[in-house]
Amino acid sequence: MAKIGSFVTDPKVGAYCQIKLDDGKVLLNHDKASMTSGTITITEVKWLGLGEGETLLTCSLESPQGQATLPRLTQGALPGSVQTTPFGAFVELLKDCRTMSDVRDRCTHLARPERSVRSA
Repeated sequence: MAKIGSFVTDPKVGAYCQIKLDDGKVLLNHDKASMTSGTITITEVKWLGLGEGETLLTCSLESPQGQATLPRLTQGALPGSVQTTPFGAFVELLKDCRTMSDVRDRCTHLARPERSVRSA
């Protein structure tokens, strides 16, 4: 199971955390500290954290895709919990992933509105 790192929030750059998997790490980044705007990016972390690898997902929260995705991700979350925020919802999406392949699958299925995101 994924090991979620500390949430780091900086008003100038947004929020981010690293998620450690069995076969690597990903960086989840929300480029604004605002709850409803900005872009969520999921990027592979290269060996020893030196540089970025493949970008697995980029989701603008203001785009039609982002506006459709967020309600699906936060469905069933406790009101007022971190899972109702965009950043928390994407962490929740990845918390059960074991491998980079699992993360890729979740990111791929996220764009498909007819599928349940968490069962991907």
